[in-house]
Amino acid sequence: MKVRPEDWEVLGLEPNTEIPRVRQAYHHRKALYEPTALATYNLLDDDERADMVQRIDEAYRRIVGAEPSAAASPSPVRLPPPESEVPSGPAPDSAAEPGAYLRHHRLSQGLSLHQIAGGTKIGVAILEQIENEDFDALPATVFVRGHTQQFARELKLPNAHEFAKLYIEKMQGDKQEK
Repeated sequence: MKVRPEDWEVLGLEPNTEIPRVRQAYHHRKALYEPTALATYNLLDDDERADMVQRIDEAYRRIVGAEPSAAASPSPVRLPPPESEVPSGPAPDSAAEPGAYLRHHRLSQGLSLHQIAGGTKIGVAILEQIENEDFDALPATVFVRGHTQQFARELKLPNAHEFAKLYIEKMQGDKQEK
């Protein structure tokens, strides 16, 4: 697959940008076109939104597929359990695994990410990144703090503000390790 100049434009990047930045731009752009994204909510209809998401996906695949270093060192991806799976046992530790803690409580309440997105107006892609602790793909810390706090509030968890602090501490600790 050959990378085209417009692929870089679709993701809002300069040609030959490093793969971690490409991934971040991909997730950011895709989140802009979620049905619940405030940035495009009134601007595009469903067909236009789907077309743009398809263009973003194709551009990303061409760029990452053409980059040899992407295949050489893939980052581990933690996949969430199936939506129908109800967790058993106690919730994971909120400080050690804040994303899994949120997922556990969401699934325990029988809620989908789309339902959380509808209540919080946070895109499903961002919510997935929060649950998966995909720190490199998440936006700036100030936004992540607000998003995690809103997520916790939507789940009616106690001390949403404190939980957001724990999440940010884990995120910053992870980034320092790299």
